[in-house]
Amino acid sequence: MQWRGSGFVVLSWWYLVAGIAAAGVLVMGFADVRWGGRIVAAAFVVGALIRLVARPSRRAGGLNVRSRTLDIAILLALGIGVLVASATVNLHADVDRAPVTRTSR
Repeated sequence: MQWRGSGFVVLSWWYLVAGIAAAGVLVMGFADVRWGGRIVAAAFVVGALIRLVARPSRRAGGLNVRSRTLDIAILLALGIGVLVASATVNLHADVDRAPVTRTSR
């Protein structure tokens, strides 16, 4: 499926990764932060896998930015980072807040 003159050929697989990540952000915003983070992390891992198996490199589309090794390492690091951050977020913080008082001078 090549549409000449459009960005589809240029970015190709990037659209899949971006769509999964966007779905994760929507889940974070409207449903559950942890599940949304897992979905976003999965998007990065899927991007790393696509970058790993896409031969020749130009088939990876918008995921082909640097060298193959560096692209995969960055995507996996981002995936692991998002997964850890979303898993450790404290949704039920017990914070004692002092009442705000105004003092006049």
